[in-house]
Amino acid sequence: MARLFPYMHIHDFLSDELNAEILAYAVKRQLDFKQSVIYSGGIKKISESRISLTLKNFEPYKTIIQESIRKRVPALVDGLKLSKFNAGEIETEFVSYGDRSLFKSHIDTAVHKKTEKPRVISVVYYLHSIPKKFEGGNLRIHTISIGEEKEHSIDISPDNNSLLAFPSFAPHEVRPVIAPGIDFKDRRFAINCWILKA
Repeated sequence: MARLFPYMHIHDFLSDELNAEILAYAVKRQLDFKQSVIYSGGIKKISESRISLTLKNFEPYKTIIQESIRKRVPALVDGLKLSKFNAGEIETEFVSYGDRSLFKSHIDTAVHKKTEKPRVISVVYYLHSIPKKFEGGNLRIHTISIGEEKEHSIDISPDNNSLLAFPSFAPHEVRPVIAPGIDFKDRRFAINCWILKA
């Protein structure tokens, strides 16, 4: 028997106008995206296990996303079957995935060393141009195997203007993106958010 972690995939999360505005903003900030890093033993480093570009400061959209997610915290807690908790900070980062970008299997609580406040819920807001110009890039949530049964997993498509939420302790990965020769504006974009316990 394998245990599948609960998740929520909400489509049409923001208005079409705001979605397009945030994507246009990301394209305008292309040169400000830097190589993504991981944290290992509290030390920040570049790794082949995470290939993408990251933008940390993206106001005013950072606050807009945080506020939109904060309003949904009670529904996310219920939908993910988590124990109620007092939500604190919502961490964010804007990530861009091009050809061969990926993020190998990891757990968000395990990589977080910057604060004593634990991550409880991981949330990803997806953006991409229409029509979509890349393939792959699904977020794969792994199960935990119990007994002799082999592990299974579920792949969730990074649909434009959709929001995916799952427990931060669930093992997951971003599958490789296939997008040779595409422009920056046509990449797979995601705003990663982590709801911390207060």
